[in-house]
Amino acid sequence: MRLTKHRKEILNLFEKDNDNLWSAESIYQELKDKNIDLSTIYRTLDVFFKDGLVSKSMIDNTAHYYLNGKEHHHYMICTSCHRKFKIKCQFEGIIQNVQNQNNFRATHHDITIYGHCAKCDKV
Repeated sequence: MRLTKHRKEILNLFEKDNDNLWSAESIYQELKDKNIDLSTIYRTLDVFFKDGLVSKSMIDNTAHYYLNGKEHHHYMICTSCHRKFKIKCQFEGIIQNVQNQNNFRATHHDITIYGHCAKCDKV
């Protein structure tokens, strides 16, 4: 992958706040002073995803991206306060079994759990 000026700006944003989930729109708003087109952001996210640099979660019908770290993870999202909780992926074994049983090779997976956090559940 060629690291252009715009790709470097987007990558720097991920590295600066690597616990955040970034949509194309949120990246666009954060980097609007860098004059990066929204279409460039979408293309860059697609390249980053295909190269395994970022993972993608679908949250409320919007793709959100996060920098891949040492361990693969997912998110739980409180539908009341909208807090996001990072959780370690515990699905790798299940996915391996499903692949073996169905002669299938998974390239990635996305699991987001919705519910209420302890604070909101008390209300």
